[in-house]
Amino acid sequence: MSLDATPLHSETRSEKPSEKLSVTREIIAAVDVGTTKICALVGTVIHDSLGNLAVRVLGGGVTPSRGLRRGVVMDVPEVTTAIGEALESAEQESGEQITSAYLGIAGNHIATSNSAGISPIDGRHGVTGNDMQRALEGARAVQIPANRQIIHVIARHWKVDEQENIQQPLGILGSRLEVDAHIVTGTINAINNLAQCVLAHGIDIDELVLEPLASGEAVLTAEERQMGVVMADLGGGTTDLALFRGNGLWHTEVLDVGGSHMTNDVAIGLRAPFEVAEELKLRYGHLQPERIAEDEQVWATVFGDKPERTFSRRFISQILQARAEETAELIQSRIVKSSYGNMVPAGLVLTGGASQLPGAVDLFRRILRMPVRIGSPVDHPAVHGLSRELQSPAFATAAGLLLWALYEDARAIHYPMQRMIPENGQILDRVGGWLKSLLPD
Repeated sequence: MSLDATPLHSETRSEKPSEKLSVTREIIAAVDVGTTKICALVGTVIHDSLGNLAVRVLGGGVTPSRGLRRGVVMDVPEVTTAIGEALESAEQESGEQITSAYLGIAGNHIATSNSAGISPIDGRHGVTGNDMQRALEGARAVQIPANRQIIHVIARHWKVDEQENIQQPLGILGSRLEVDAHIVTGTINAINNLAQCVLAHGIDIDELVLEPLASGEAVLTAEERQMGVVMADLGGGTTDLALFRGNGLWHTEVLDVGGSHMTNDVAIGLRAPFEVAEELKLRYGHLQPERIAEDEQVWATVFGDKPERTFSRRFISQILQARAEETAELIQSRIVKSSYGNMVPAGLVLTGGASQLPGAVDLFRRILRMPVRIGSPVDHPAVHGLSRELQSPAFATAAGLLLWALYEDARAIHYPMQRMIPENGQILDRVGGWLKSLLPD
């Protein structure tokens, strides 16, 4: 195992002691490939005392990202190696071999649109799961550019004859089922570049999952999703937005701004190396600089003939605040542009690594003028066994990928990865070619 890869073991794990859990030994795995880190998780499917599906996390591994820019693969060998380190650590801690995984995807190549589909209903039996799938397939039959691939077709709401805004149509009698669906696409090259980095390790991809969908699974409550809520996952290279209402997905978007931009601003402002700026951000950063004493100073290694200098902690926080305010204003403008701003009474749920900066809730609440809270996977009732490290909002996407595996149903079309790979096997051929070049003779 690489020294850069970290098994996420800890004696402190989240448990719900009031629930008796039944383990099925069905093993599921997740891989979250982010701009700043790669996380692999292994879990097992369990049932709580009420018979509800849940997941117990058995182990995980995390390694710094290499070869990615804003969620997109730029260097296939580098990304493949980093993923391998995280997978090896997760297997080591969990004691399980990973044979397949749910893979998160994001990046500025993601695009979304809405479409409608129709299916006839057998009036004797009411709506069936097959009827719902046929309607979703109809919504899928839209023209998309030749260089793009559909990742998700997810129902926003349903209509049976004249009954509108139905959330779950199963069993409803009628003659005609209609669906209003949200379609998520990505560029074929970006999808295939990411896929081959996982396939190179002999691991099948159960499904590609848009990362804001996964994060939403992990950090949103059922009531928030029902009433209407925006989730913002503040990642390293991007900010992922998802708007939910009536338990349906209404809008998704990937913004080209994240925690790394904050770090870069500090590095430029202090003329310091990026790694130094990152440490200063995490250790001393605050998004409400007025709460920092004016005379509080911190030491930092910088460029130039004087390798160490002192800086005002308030000044560092002012740099971070400016970028955070810009991010909040961008989120606000995108919510308004989506035309769904009046549909989110539950407000905004922040998650992701950058959401942990002190003062984030107050800053976003001030600018967006709506309820704001931080969402963490440890709060989800169906997630058990999270180590202390994994309880952080930074691991919401990885935990959400495991939850996504539990909740597959007829509300969406699910695409196993093999349906996205060309039948001529060119991806696997390319993987084999360059991977062999890395191995000793």
